[in-house]
Amino acid sequence: MRITLVGGGSRGDVQPIVALAQGIAAAGHEVTVAASVDSGPLVTSHGLRFAPFDISIASQMQTSAGRAWIADSAGRPFRELRHMRQVYAETAAPLAEGILSLSGTADLFISGILTLDSVASLAQHDSVPHTTALLCPFHPTADGRAGLTAQLPHVRPANLTRTKVARWMLSRSVTQAGRLVRSRLGMPETGPKGFVRALETVTAALGASPILVPTPRDWPRTVTMTGPWTLPAPEAWQPPADLQSFLDGGAPPLYLGFGSMSVVQPERIREVATAAARAAGVRLVLAGTDLVGPDGDDALGVADVPHAWLFPRMAGIVHHGGAGTTHAALLAGVPQLAVPHIADQPYFGRRIREEGLGPAPIGLDKLTAERLTERLRALTDPDLVRRAREAGEEARAERGVVNAVEVLVPSA
Repeated sequence: MRITLVGGGSRGDVQPIVALAQGIAAAGHEVTVAASVDSGPLVTSHGLRFAPFDISIASQMQTSAGRAWIADSAGRPFRELRHMRQVYAETAAPLAEGILSLSGTADLFISGILTLDSVASLAQHDSVPHTTALLCPFHPTADGRAGLTAQLPHVRPANLTRTKVARWMLSRSVTQAGRLVRSRLGMPETGPKGFVRALETVTAALGASPILVPTPRDWPRTVTMTGPWTLPAPEAWQPPADLQSFLDGGAPPLYLGFGSMSVVQPERIREVATAAARAAGVRLVLAGTDLVGPDGDDALGVADVPHAWLFPRMAGIVHHGGAGTTHAALLAGVPQLAVPHIADQPYFGRRIREEGLGPAPIGLDKLTAERLTERLRALTDPDLVRRAREAGEEARAERGVVNAVEVLVPSA
């Protein structure tokens, strides 16, 4: 069967899709991953066919709209969705062109949330099945543990209301490319209601651990929690000499990295992070292309290091709260702290605390050296260390990719 997985977003959105695609290929299918041009090296280096969209997510995040989305959204989910709508307005045309180019090339399409609306229309036009690979919980629920924009961890009507409102606002933000696709294909316009209908009815696998995202009773039966989709560290990969020397030179350090979010305020992040680490008396590995290089004897900035290799060697992980990094830290069995910027990050930051895997998150807009120092000290709490280790053992037993292939591919 020819199967095309259609990704959207940054590396954090695409990397789990690559792991899933490898699992589908191992089941004997002809697999293509379609995503932004930035994702080409990641996809092809894992032996997969790549169909590029003429979009650079890295460049988009450097635009005024992209930077406002990151810097002006922390702690403000509904303002964030307005910024997100502007960002996706700027990428709608090339995204639509890329998706239209896939017509007639697949026997099954698997979309992500950002391409759900467009791919649902394309699959209908091509008369082929469509399933969805999700990385965080988008379906409304009264259970705050699985509510992306919920505020209370318990089952409350207010959580259901907030998550329904957020779903509607999301539908207005990510259907712009879909409108262009339907127009070109001569299909009737469905609007945000079409997105909501697709989300409720299309078979979906959620690549998350039930430790972090327990399945609520009020979700549709179309959604299956599978466990996370992760890539192992490359077998032939060797760390740079300066990193290996740093790791060998003292106690396990803490890690601090914000992934693609590091494009905003890198100098401030470095200053706050090193000051906090020194005040807490810990060594620090900083990750990000704008943070590379030594900073004294107790801090080292590195570029791209596989999380699966690095995280088990750390004493704790400080990150932006994206789904992929949160699960990588969970699987490593070490305490973690989120500094949420946008999207699913506040949710995972909250769930880390609620499950005893780390201290309370610090929003990017509230990040100071003093607050970070307090949280870094908390990462060494023995009860927290023990809980993280036990949760890691449990999570490593989950068969995320295998389960997802069974859900998403009808003949698997």
